[in-house]
Amino acid sequence: MKKLLFLLSICLTLSCNKDLDKKLSSKSWRVESVTVSPAMTSGNKTSTNYLELMGPQSCAATTTLTFSDKGIFTSGSNGALCDLFYDPNSSPVTWTREGEQITISSSPQSPFTLKGNKLTRTTSTTSAGGTIYTFEYVYKAQ
Repeated sequence: MKKLLFLLSICLTLSCNKDLDKKLSSKSWRVESVTVSPAMTSGNKTSTNYLELMGPQSCAATTTLTFSDKGIFTSGSNGALCDLFYDPNSSPVTWTREGEQITISSSPQSPFTLKGNKLTRTTSTTSAGGTIYTFEYVYKAQ
């Protein structure tokens, strides 16, 4: 009986993992919000809402992520200049998932976290003046 329960729990675990992968790869993920800390100034606005600072048609506000079932990750934005730095000769960016954590090969130091229909990711950058800005990106399944 114990062996049967053990075998059943392994099958259930593997099934759940495949379901999460399918959930991730069957949808596009659109940016919902980007919070920056400390508040950033752009023009005459100071805010922690990075999308508001950049504007609704900016590359940041139109970002969409896709995770293929073959393990390939892509990120794109609308607009003529958004994908300007794309190198067609570069190696594909891949993704892997362990539990709720999704790691992208091009930036393994800042993984995504999948909870429900939301993906979150935190990154940091240092400005020319030495201020360290932390960005929390939230993406929603479409």
